[in-house]
Amino acid sequence: MSKKVKELMSTPVFQVEGNTSLQEVCKLMLERGVGSVIVTEQGIPKGIFTDRDAVRAIAMGMNSNDEVRLVSTMGNLIVVDEDTDVFEALKIMAMNKIRHLPVKDKNGNIIGMFAITDFHKVYG
Repeated sequence: MSKKVKELMSTPVFQVEGNTSLQEVCKLMLERGVGSVIVTEQGIPKGIFTDRDAVRAIAMGMNSNDEVRLVSTMGNLIVVDEDTDVFEALKIMAMNKIRHLPVKDKNGNIIGMFAITDFHKVYG
C-alpha cells in the first residue's frame, strides 16, 4: 500500500529570508542536519536553497557574505499537498530534477519537506 508524503516528510521546515548570508544558511543546515531550507521574501516562501546550491556557490567563487537568494532556486517553488502519493511526488521530483519537495497543508502553509532520502528510509 502506498504512503502519502505527510507520512514520510521531515519537520520542521527551516526558513530564511533571501538576504541571509550563505554562511548563516550553511551553518543552520549543518546544525539542524538538513539538506534544504525554504527561502522567503518578507516571510512569503519564494524559493529553496539546497546543499547542491551551496556547492554551486563555492564553485562560482561566491563570498560567504553573499545573499542566499543569489544561488537559490527562486520564483519557481514546486510544492506538493500533504496527501500526495509518495510515488507521484517521486515522479514530480524526477521530471524537475530535484531532490527536495516542500509539503503544504490544506491551508497552503508549508508544513514539511519530502526528500529523496525520506523515500529510501522506508522503501530503500
